[in-house]
Amino acid sequence: MDEEIMINKEEETGGDTTVKSRILKFLKHEGISKSEFARRMGLSVAYVGAMRKSMPEEKVRKMTKLFPHLNRDWLLYGEGDMLTTPPERTELDDYIVPLLPVEAMAGTLQMLSQGVALADCEKIIAPCKGVDFAIRVSGDSMEPEIYGGTVLYIKKINERAFIPWGNPMVIDTENGVLVKVLRPSEEGEQYIEASSYNRNYPPIQIPKSSLYGIYRVVCQTRSTSTL
Repeated sequence: MDEEIMINKEEETGGDTTVKSRILKFLKHEGISKSEFARRMGLSVAYVGAMRKSMPEEKVRKMTKLFPHLNRDWLLYGEGDMLTTPPERTELDDYIVPLLPVEAMAGTLQMLSQGVALADCEKIIAPCKGVDFAIRVSGDSMEPEIYGGTVLYIKKINERAFIPWGNPMVIDTENGVLVKVLRPSEEGEQYIEASSYNRNYPPIQIPKSSLYGIYRVVCQTRSTSTL
């Protein structure tokens, strides 16, 4: 059973005197909403709102894995700076990205593990700068343009501002993750149409309310083998 990590100082009005108040301060600094934080942590938004002064130890460990630059001593006790001092960067660091441990299904939806700890992901070197993640494609619905086994290097876009219609995108939804070509839907503005290059796969109408994020494909690599 989880044991709560307690704070000696009683909660005061304002400031950052409790674990909860420091979490909220960190989220504001990072520009992360409560709902996004809850999704990454595998919690409900109601849990975050109802959280008291402290947090169970198991969830503290998960949070520090999700956000390795967060100073654990500051989170728990208010000691030191909010963020840890990052190591000196090199030019290669701009190309190192986490390979997400889920495959973008090119044919059907696949459940996406929410709250993936990026610190635990395999790191690979991208062939281009300016990407957030790498993800491997499976299935044949995007052939002949994108084959199964292709690694896509992707960057999150603000889909509320603009969606580059007609281009292959990685879509993170409440039902799973997939790579498709996006177009406006005949169902109305509350939907998007996700279609395949392979005509054996019919288009999918996806409610915008089920979207967690849309990612632009910046570049891709495909491994081939010979006998």
